[in-house]
Amino acid sequence: MPRAEPLAFPTELPEGFPRLEQEPEFKPGAHLALEKPETIVTLQELGYTPGEIADCPTDLGITSCFRVLSDEGVACLQEVARSLARYARSNDRIPRLVRGGVYQSRFLRDFCLSPEVAEAVSGICGCEVLPHSIPHQLGHLNYNPETVGENVDKWHTDTLRIDYVLFVTDPNEVEGGEFQYFEGTKNEMQAITGRGEPLPADRVISPSLPGAGHAVLQQGNMVAHRAKGLRQAGERITLVNGYVPREIGVPDFTRFDQLYLADPKHVAASEYARHIAWIGREMLQAQIERPEYTDDRERLAGQLEAVTALLSAAAAEIRAAGDARMEHFGDG
Repeated sequence: MPRAEPLAFPTELPEGFPRLEQEPEFKPGAHLALEKPETIVTLQELGYTPGEIADCPTDLGITSCFRVLSDEGVACLQEVARSLARYARSNDRIPRLVRGGVYQSRFLRDFCLSPEVAEAVSGICGCEVLPHSIPHQLGHLNYNPETVGENVDKWHTDTLRIDYVLFVTDPNEVEGGEFQYFEGTKNEMQAITGRGEPLPADRVISPSLPGAGHAVLQQGNMVAHRAKGLRQAGERITLVNGYVPREIGVPDFTRFDQLYLADPKHVAASEYARHIAWIGREMLQAQIERPEYTDDRERLAGQLEAVTALLSAAAAEIRAAGDARMEHFGDG
């Protein structure tokens, strides 16, 4: 299958994202300590059907925790995350977060766009991925709420396919704040919470977390997960970084209706339009560079119509933005 070429980070930055005046420089050789997870829970093991899995780029569900950053890398990321904390805001799902930090921090941007990390993530997924082409899907930072006991994030699935949750601070140095996922499908989660029933305790999994600089990788739109609140005052920071499949034939999964509720209005629609334009360009480029000499006119017409359908659907989504509500499964 044709592969997309990476989309360069925008050269013109939007208003409202002041740059950090002082920050470290990202150095892959010094700041990365990439390892592989010991275990992977597949979508099949979570209960998804072959038909549901066929629509996904990989059978990856969620991994055990694995190391991403060296001690020096952790120290640098902590410095940047603490510097960005003053820009934290909230939404209907998360009490305290920073999105768009890649516009403000060169370190955060370079780390999130790291080809070394993307290659490692590809190896774990079993499919080649690229850092997400929507900047607000890179380097999402969650901070512990100021109210002890309030959940860091509600039960939810993500607005993108593949991402990792990295612990910027050591989760073992605080009381509470567990990252958890539901051992089941998102439809099961919807059914249980829709009935107002508690989740079965034996199906709520809290992965073992060795320390700061470690992460879990997941197919975030398929795995229901949350972050609990702290039981005592402390510092808890995580980073979520998103990826897109490089294979052009994989259908896009971007919940723009949700992103428009979460991100600044003057940025969200522009980022999404650019993302879709990139996909369309890559679809057309594949036809230009690898022409198919055939009299199958239906097939050739269908390839062009696929691009038209992609652009038309995205245009309709952009026009309809703002009519949705922020989706989640509650606090559990």
